[in-house]
Amino acid sequence: MNSARQPRIGAHLPVGKGLKYTADEARRLGLESLQVFLRNPRGAKARELDEEEVAYFRETVRDLGLFPVVVHIPYISNPAASKENLYQLAYQVIAEDLARCDVIGADYLVLHPGAYTTSSREAGMARLVDLLNRILDGYVGSTKVLVETMSGQGSELGGSLEEMSFILGGVTQASRIGVCLDTCHLYAAGYDLATPEGIEVTREKLEKTVGLERVRLVHANDSTRELGSRRDRHAHVGEGFIGEEGFRLLCHHPFFSKLPFILETPYAGVARDVETLKRLRDSKTVV
Repeated sequence: MNSARQPRIGAHLPVGKGLKYTADEARRLGLESLQVFLRNPRGAKARELDEEEVAYFRETVRDLGLFPVVVHIPYISNPAASKENLYQLAYQVIAEDLARCDVIGADYLVLHPGAYTTSSREAGMARLVDLLNRILDGYVGSTKVLVETMSGQGSELGGSLEEMSFILGGVTQASRIGVCLDTCHLYAAGYDLATPEGIEVTREKLEKTVGLERVRLVHANDSTRELGSRRDRHAHVGEGFIGEEGFRLLCHHPFFSKLPFILETPYAGVARDVETLKRLRDSKTVV
């Protein structure tokens, strides 16, 4: 069983070799939380999950005390798409993955809010909200859907906390929806997570917009691009503009430290990032 130190540190792991391998990797890396895709991240294809691997995965999650277990929707999904075929594909993928979350016992399903492309921002948000309502109205499981904050590049939605608040406010089943904060995305969108003052201003804006109680998860990624760049470029912890000091501040902040931190940095270096976050978490509190 993992310790109750906060924040809980986890990572996104691949599932290409099956859920048994993923569970063993979570153990090897000393993870305290976990995120996976349940299908091709750049396509819609999803293989069947056999009973043996699911049982092994769920047993390992219990043994390790992993929380939360998170599923991420593939990047191909655009729940704000103006083209009807892409919109319906997003509906299908999200609905199917939400059902698959119940199979593996996932706590959260994270999705990007999508891009309005050739329509308008208002139309894109309306389509996203309608899709979420239709999916959640027909869902009877226990997994909560989290909408992820974005960097605001191009026509993508969710690049401001005001937009996130509008999206969540349109979902009728409020108890089933929440927010996933991505540190790289927030920083690129203009929310300073590298200084004590910037972090506190961000917390205040969260409280005034989406509401602190709706924030359930942090994707912990450094940013290769500068503050307000509107560019989504993840970096290993300490190798970007947020820096180790920014993550140390987040790990010791009264609000952010209570949220699980899940890394989405390149898999080849994720073990080092896990250890870095644990070291920053376990260091002396900064003033």
